[in-house]
Amino acid sequence: HQWFGNLVTPSWWTDLWLNEGFASYVEYLGVEAIQPELKLLEQFVISDLQDVFRIDALESSHPISIPVKHPDEINEIFDRISYGKGASIIRMMDKFLTTDTFRQGLTNYLTELQFDAAEQDDLWRHLTIQGHKDGRLAKDMDVKTIMDTWTLQMGFPVVTASRNYEKKTATVTQERFLIGKSDQKTKKSKEYSWWIPLTFAAAGSSFDDTYSENWMKEGEQTKDISGMPDSRTAVVFNVQQTGYYRVNYDKENWRLVSQQLLKDHLAIHVVNRAQIMDDALNLAKSDLLDYETALSLTGYLSNEVEYVPWDSALTGLSYISKMLKRTPAYGDFKRYMLKLIDPIYTKLGFTAKPEDTNLEIKLRKKAVAWACSMGNKDCLNKAKENFGAWMGMVEPDSELANPVDVNLKYETYCNAIADGGEEEWDFAWKRYQNSHVATEKSTILSSLGCTKEVWLLNRYLNMSITPDSGVRIQDGSRVMGSVAQNTVGRYLTFDFLRQEWERLNKLFTGFTQKNIGRAIKYIAGSFSTLFEMDQLKAFEAAHSSELGISTRAVKQAIETGEANVKWMEKNYQNIWSWLKLQNTRQSG
Repeated sequence: HQWFGNLVTPSWWTDLWLNEGFASYVEYLGVEAIQPELKLLEQFVISDLQDVFRIDALESSHPISIPVKHPDEINEIFDRISYGKGASIIRMMDKFLTTDTFRQGLTNYLTELQFDAAEQDDLWRHLTIQGHKDGRLAKDMDVKTIMDTWTLQMGFPVVTASRNYEKKTATVTQERFLIGKSDQKTKKSKEYSWWIPLTFAAAGSSFDDTYSENWMKEGEQTKDISGMPDSRTAVVFNVQQTGYYRVNYDKENWRLVSQQLLKDHLAIHVVNRAQIMDDALNLAKSDLLDYETALSLTGYLSNEVEYVPWDSALTGLSYISKMLKRTPAYGDFKRYMLKLIDPIYTKLGFTAKPEDTNLEIKLRKKAVAWACSMGNKDCLNKAKENFGAWMGMVEPDSELANPVDVNLKYETYCNAIADGGEEEWDFAWKRYQNSHVATEKSTILSSLGCTKEVWLLNRYLNMSITPDSGVRIQDGSRVMGSVAQNTVGRYLTFDFLRQEWERLNKLFTGFTQKNIGRAIKYIAGSFSTLFEMDQLKAFEAAHSSELGISTRAVKQAIETGEANVKWMEKNYQNIWSWLKLQNTRQSG
């Protein structure tokens, strides 16, 4: 902010991303230099890059550089695209120019334009001059031409590499990646195309070189690349996921990648393992890869001990979990997931250890959450025991009384309340009322929605709209959201919303009207049948004039639900058959 906001200021809001994107990237470099043991740079791909992919793959995304003509438009650009995508494409430049060249170019830009206002083109000019000078950028290329394709148009590409195993070459193509929309390619006049820095590494070789010798130009339909490994070795494109794009392969290379992961996953860089998980599950969700292939890649996870690949995989698998949760296939899904999660859960254990690294603490949280929700007995018992120990305290509210691990509070509370009855629920509610710590109150509020007792869930929903019940108006949507994410609670919440519409509509006015849209997103997030969608559309039609600032949220909920219905029609049977096959192989 000091250098890219104050010393050289963006000349207009259009270039806000220069300031915010740099801040979002450089914060990682700062921590990496001071505390490398936190491995923050490794986590960049999950916190920023893969995270913003989810938004940037929607039709409703927007370019990173947007003309701003009205004050109201300024607020709209302070979003994940300016920050997350901004940081991701700056990281991509850092790698395709190499860090030394990139730094020198930045220094020249800041020196020449200090105490002045600048546009993105000024930065491009300085980086191009330095790139040419250092021989890192071909003379017939310039940074503006490359970066305009990433900043002036929205979205990002999926690069498909098809190998010729005899000639040791690969043919590469690019197209815009859209989530869940691939079956109806939008017939817009604009053909999306990018300047793409291509990098690749053979499994088992070094993954350190992120400089791109090969470029795919904007408008280039296909490109042939030589230097592929022998026909028995997997190749991985987008080394350390430094390029802002997804990668798809021919069937055989996917098979080789899957085999390599099972045989020795350390032959592929940890960040690329995360990339493979995230790309494969999202390509499958968008119909660009069959689910059998995508899921076969997850089989190696029972040997994975690193946080970053686990995070990517579980994010992708959580959608499948949400879709299967109420179907006959869920038992097979749980059996398969337990096979993957049990080893890491056993290795890390439920209880924190003094020598835990930062990433082990984060991974334990995920392992416990999944082990418990997939039905691991030890996990559920430990949650119950720890919560029970708290209930047995004489003064449960005194500062050091709570025996529950601070990093596992939600997982412990939620599972203990789900497994318990009125006594556990009332105990947690008392703790909520007596606590003066905002984070603790918020964790308890979310956990109270985990109970399986229908009457307790209905009582809780009613409290969310009853004055003086102890639930504040602004927390109403959190209560409804926590109940809606509960398997039985979802039906209750949708019924409650429709039945109590008059009261809700009177209660949530002005800015709190957003609560209604939020609650509907929670409820409809897992809708996956035409019957459910008809109910949601009927609700929208009945109340369209009253939805106000929740109108867009309800529209998005309908769009999500319709995509879920299509997904189920297309993938449900295949996934179930695949899961059954894995589980019989295992037990047989």
